[in-house]
Amino acid sequence: MDLLREDSGYFDLTTFGLGIGEKRGSISFAPKADTILSGCDEAKKVFQECELEYIFFQKNGAFVEAGQTIAECKGDAKSLHRAWKTAQNIFEYMSGIATYTHEMVQKARLVNPDITIATTRKNFPTAKELMLKAVMDGGGVVHRLGLFDSVLIFEQHLVFLQNEEELINSFQKLKKSFVEKKIIVEVESYEQARYFALLGADVLQCEKMSPSLLLKCVGLKKEFGHLKVSATGGINASNVAEFAACGVDAIVTSSPYHAKPADIKVIMKEEQK
Repeated sequence: MDLLREDSGYFDLTTFGLGIGEKRGSISFAPKADTILSGCDEAKKVFQECELEYIFFQKNGAFVEAGQTIAECKGDAKSLHRAWKTAQNIFEYMSGIATYTHEMVQKARLVNPDITIATTRKNFPTAKELMLKAVMDGGGVVHRLGLFDSVLIFEQHLVFLQNEEELINSFQKLKKSFVEKKIIVEVESYEQARYFALLGADVLQCEKMSPSLLLKCVGLKKEFGHLKVSATGGINASNVAEFAACGVDAIVTSSPYHAKPADIKVIMKEEQK
């Protein structure tokens, strides 16, 4: 397991040098503050690779009160120390993202009960799977796994379609080619939003719009019954309610990826003979 190998390397110098590797003991994990838990599956793999006996008292997505034990493991000191920091890091970073996502979901749904909180593909390279799992444990959903799973037209695509006739033809060809996919277009003005709604866009992703402009774009749903509207750009836990109140169907955000890690307390004990 790469997560374990990058920390433990060839051997544990400290545990080896102290001569305590064969002594038996236990390790437990518990949050210092109320937390939405994430990372159980990955931590379990760490415990298994370290050949520890383990038991989980909580599951992914659970609300865990401060001080409640998440998991406990037993084994020799060498294995306990090998698993310790990697498992703690997994719990802290993933639970931090899950907790922040949960906060955004709760705040948004107080004013817009059916809204979705979706996270972007602006995740830290090599950590996508862990970050997306954490978002889902917090009640969010994945906006895009990558280029391969959804259709989203950005300004960076439109620069290659400056001729309007070519743009219209390419758009219609796209719709016909991927009949099972919703066509999402990122827009920055009401005029652009209405233009693409007329072309047949399924979702308008409103980029960095003020709430008043966003409200106007949401009004297009009355004219185009199939249309969905999402808001994106600078939306986080502090302002999500304001944007959710505009009546959008979804908030698209990267902010959970920058959440403060949860603080997980680790207690290690020697087994009493």
